[in-house]
Amino acid sequence: MFARQSVRTAVAAARVQPAAQRNASSLVNKLQTLSEKSIYYAKVTAELSKIVYVKEGLAPPTVAEFTKVYECASKQAQLFAKDPKAVIELFIKNAKGFNKDEILRYLAYFIQILGFFSLGEIIGRRNVVGYASEH
Repeated sequence: MFARQSVRTAVAAARVQPAAQRNASSLVNKLQTLSEKSIYYAKVTAELSKIVYVKEGLAPPTVAEFTKVYECASKQAQLFAKDPKAVIELFIKNAKGFNKDEILRYLAYFIQILGFFSLGEIIGRRNVVGYASEH
Protein backbone atom coordinates (compact mmCIF):
# COMPACT_ATOMS: atom_id res chain seq x y z
CA MET A 1 0.00 0.00 0.00
CA PHE A 2 2.75 2.44 0.92
CA ALA A 3 4.69 1.46 -2.17
CA ARG A 4 1.72 2.30 -4.43
CA GLN A 5 1.25 5.63 -2.68
CA SER A 6 4.92 6.56 -3.06
CA VAL A 7 4.81 5.61 -6.76
CA ARG A 8 1.70 7.76 -7.25
CA THR A 9 3.36 10.65 -5.43
CA ALA A 10 6.47 10.33 -7.58
CA VAL A 11 4.39 10.26 -10.79
CA ALA A 12 2.37 13.30 -9.67
CA ALA A 13 5.57 15.18 -8.82
CA ALA A 14 7.00 14.31 -12.25
CA ARG A 15 3.88 15.78 -13.88
CA VAL A 16 4.01 18.98 -11.81
CA GLN A 17 7.72 19.66 -12.27
CA PRO A 18 7.59 20.38 -16.04
CA ALA A 19 4.63 22.72 -15.48
CA ALA A 20 6.59 24.58 -12.80
CA GLN A 21 9.58 24.83 -15.13
CA ARG A 22 7.36 26.19 -17.90
CA ASN A 23 5.85 28.77 -15.54
CA ALA A 24 9.27 29.84 -14.28
CA SER A 25 10.62 30.04 -17.82
CA SER A 26 7.61 32.07 -18.94
CA LEU A 27 8.07 34.45 -16.01
CA VAL A 28 11.77 34.91 -16.79
CA ASN A 29 10.99 35.62 -20.45
CA LYS A 30 8.35 38.20 -19.52
CA LEU A 31 10.69 39.92 -17.07
CA GLN A 32 13.48 39.99 -19.65
CA THR A 33 11.18 41.54 -22.25
CA LEU A 34 9.91 44.08 -19.73
CA SER A 35 13.44 45.06 -18.71
CA GLU A 36 14.51 45.46 -22.35
CA LYS A 37 11.52 47.72 -23.05
CA SER A 38 12.16 49.73 -19.89
CA ILE A 39 15.80 50.29 -20.83
CA TYR A 40 14.83 51.30 -24.38
CA TYR A 41 12.23 53.84 -23.23
CA ALA A 42 14.60 55.21 -20.57
CA LYS A 43 17.20 55.84 -23.28
CA VAL A 44 14.61 57.49 -25.54
CA THR A 45 13.47 59.72 -22.66
CA ALA A 46 17.07 60.68 -21.86
CA GLU A 47 17.79 61.65 -25.47
CA LEU A 48 14.56 63.62 -25.74
CA SER A 49 15.40 65.42 -22.49
CA LYS A 50 18.82 66.36 -23.86
CA ILE A 51 17.24 67.82 -27.00
CA VAL A 52 14.73 69.86 -24.97
CA TYR A 53 17.51 71.00 -22.60
CA VAL A 54 19.58 72.35 -25.50
CA LYS A 55 16.67 73.87 -27.48
CA GLU A 56 15.18 75.65 -24.46
CA GLY A 57 18.59 76.88 -23.33
CA LEU A 58 18.11 75.43 -19.88
CA ALA A 59 20.83 75.67 -17.25
CA PRO A 60 20.94 75.19 -13.49
CA PRO A 61 20.67 78.43 -11.49
CA THR A 62 23.81 80.11 -10.25
CA VAL A 63 24.36 80.69 -6.55
CA ALA A 64 23.71 84.42 -7.02
CA GLU A 65 20.37 83.75 -8.76
CA PHE A 66 19.33 81.28 -6.08
CA THR A 67 20.23 83.73 -3.30
CA LYS A 68 18.36 86.57 -5.02
CA VAL A 69 15.19 84.49 -5.43
CA TYR A 70 15.35 83.23 -1.84
CA GLU A 71 15.77 86.76 -0.43
CA CYS A 72 12.92 88.10 -2.57
CA ALA A 73 10.61 85.26 -1.52
CA SER A 74 11.53 85.80 2.13
CA LYS A 75 10.74 89.54 1.91
CA GLN A 76 7.42 88.86 0.14
CA ALA A 77 6.43 86.31 2.79
CA GLN A 78 7.17 88.80 5.57
CA LEU A 79 5.18 91.56 3.83
CA PHE A 80 2.21 89.27 3.20
CA ALA A 81 2.25 88.11 6.82
CA LYS A 82 1.92 91.75 7.93
CA ASP A 83 -0.77 92.69 5.37
CA PRO A 84 -2.78 89.75 3.90
CA LYS A 85 -4.84 92.05 1.64
CA ALA A 86 -1.65 92.94 -0.18
CA VAL A 87 -1.60 89.41 -1.62
CA ILE A 88 -4.90 89.96 -3.43
CA GLU A 89 -3.89 93.41 -4.64
CA LEU A 90 -0.55 92.15 -5.95
CA PHE A 91 -2.23 89.21 -7.70
CA ILE A 92 -4.72 91.51 -9.45
CA LYS A 93 -1.96 93.94 -10.44
CA ASN A 94 0.16 91.14 -11.91
CA ALA A 95 -2.80 89.51 -13.69
CA LYS A 96 -3.56 92.73 -15.56
CA GLY A 97 -0.03 92.82 -16.95
CA PHE A 98 -0.22 89.45 -18.75
CA ASN A 99 -0.37 89.36 -22.51
CA LYS A 100 -1.87 86.57 -24.63
CA ASP A 101 1.42 84.69 -25.08
CA GLU A 102 2.12 84.58 -21.34
CA ILE A 103 -1.40 83.37 -20.60
CA LEU A 104 -1.04 80.56 -23.14
CA ARG A 105 2.40 79.61 -21.78
CA TYR A 106 1.16 79.43 -18.18
CA LEU A 107 -1.94 77.53 -19.31
CA ALA A 108 0.33 74.99 -21.04
CA TYR A 109 2.38 74.65 -17.82
CA PHE A 110 -0.81 74.12 -15.83
CA ILE A 111 -2.03 71.44 -18.24
CA GLN A 112 1.34 69.64 -18.04
CA ILE A 113 1.31 69.71 -14.24
CA LEU A 114 -2.28 68.48 -14.17
CA GLY A 115 -1.40 65.68 -16.60
CA PHE A 116 1.54 64.50 -14.49
CA PHE A 117 -0.59 64.65 -11.36
CA SER A 118 -3.35 62.63 -13.04
CA LEU A 119 -0.84 60.08 -14.32
CA GLY A 120 0.53 59.69 -10.80
CA GLU A 121 -2.98 59.16 -9.48
CA ILE A 122 -3.68 56.50 -12.11
CA ILE A 123 -0.44 54.69 -11.29
CA GLY A 124 -1.14 54.91 -7.56
CA ARG A 125 -4.67 53.54 -7.90
CA ARG A 126 -3.66 51.02 -10.57
CA ASN A 127 -6.89 51.90 -12.30
CA VAL A 128 -7.88 54.65 -14.73
CA VAL A 129 -11.15 55.65 -13.08
CA GLY A 130 -11.82 55.12 -9.38
CA TYR A 131 -10.28 52.39 -7.29
CA ALA A 132 -10.22 48.73 -8.28
CA SER A 133 -13.05 46.84 -6.62
CA GLU A 134 -12.04 43.97 -4.39
CA HIS A 135 -13.80 40.69 -5.08
